Amino acid sequence: MGGVATAAWLVATRRKIAAAFGDSRTALALVGFVVLANAAPVLAGEHSSALIGLLVLGLLAWVVGSGGRDLRGPSDGWLRLAWWTVGALLLWCLAVDAIVGAGLYGSRLVSYAAAGLFLLAGLLVAARTAVTTRALAYTGLAVLALLTIPTLFSGTSAWRTCTGGQLEKCSVAGALFKSFFESENYVAMVATFTLVAALCAMRRRELFATAALCLLVIVATGSRTSYLALAVGGAWLAGSYLVERWRRFERIPLVLSAGLVVVLGAAATYLMYSADRSTLSNRGNIWVHARDHIADRKVTGVGVSKWYHLRDIGEAPTHFFHSGYVLAIFAGGFLALVIWGLWATALLHGRVRDGRAFTAKAPVVLFLVYSLTEVVWNPLSVDGLSWIFLLLMLIRAAGSPRDALAAPGPVDAVDRPGGLAGLRALAARRRTTAGSAG
Repeated sequence: MGGVATAAWLVATRRKIAAAFGDSRTALALVGFVVLANAAPVLAGEHSSALIGLLVLGLLAWVVGSGGRDLRGPSDGWLRLAWWTVGALLLWCLAVDAIVGAGLYGSRLVSYAAAGLFLLAGLLVAARTAVTTRALAYTGLAVLALLTIPTLFSGTSAWRTCTGGQLEKCSVAGALFKSFFESENYVAMVATFTLVAALCAMRRRELFATAALCLLVIVATGSRTSYLALAVGGAWLAGSYLVERWRRFERIPLVLSAGLVVVLGAAATYLMYSADRSTLSNRGNIWVHARDHIADRKVTGVGVSKWYHLRDIGEAPTHFFHSGYVLAIFAGGFLALVIWGLWATALLHGRVRDGRAFTAKAPVVLFLVYSLTEVVWNPLSVDGLSWIFLLLMLIRAAGSPRDALAAPGPVDAVDRPGGLAGLRALAARRRTTAGSAG
């Protein structure tokens, strides 16, 4: 029933949603893409990947058809660097996968192509569209409505039996809420990002309603990872509030951005190389297999498609990497991890227009922390969580809809003065001076 109420509220507040995205067409296109990508398992079953591929093509066609042809990306140099770094990461991992061993396994080339097209569409959107953190919250609410409303009709199939023994895990509901996905962690991840974005951007009744639904979902999933990630996100936001009461920042200092990324990257590497098979609810079993298979190729990795081959022949766990950092290391070695770190540093250091950089980047910090034990975003494919990466790359302000730059026109156009801007400014100063003299 919370999902039904949320869906109705989103329809009623569509003007605020449009403002958060810059304009109504962009809001409809991006939110529609996200909702359909998450509905793919229900709509297409085992062909859900093909449906998501078609959605990527549709998104790219919409961007180009609506005038998006500027490949320069955002005007801020650091944010532009973040986009090009992701492209470099994709190309490097593709090259490694194609060269090492027997080359690409299965249909992974299609996944790489989808990731490339998605990246191209995102870059074109970034060249003309700015969103606020509020857009991330609204999109997450739309996904949560999709994940919760079907439980009115699906009964117990939306729940997973609690685990027992050494890996005991349960929620207060007596089961684990997973909706129509295979893992409750997926649902919890969406709710956690939505809640942190809401804490950044929303106030009063909006925040109360959003927090109520998100917390209900997180508790129902029983996801301990989400509790920890939410605690880190809350601590960062509390610190941001104190810092921004003292001084506003358009950027998080480069030293702090790089230092945070280095610390988290080092922590992920330590977890991978110190883990045994039972570490962190058996995540260590995955990491042990990953490090063993790249033992001779630590610098370059072996390519992500090799993991699917190892799974098919029974030499690797059926689960995916359970760490964005381990995924990068396995796919492209420590060179890929360095590229990942450069991307994360550039994104954290990217400028925001309202002077609330620490608040606006809270979801990015959550992303980096979450990636220690989950794959929030797979840069080598497109799935139902890719929207989190896309919106993080588009955020230019913390929360106020008026801070979003309305399309059409290049993003951050206020920072690209026209040829007569200097003359207008000089004339304005002279009028002010004359008025003061009078």
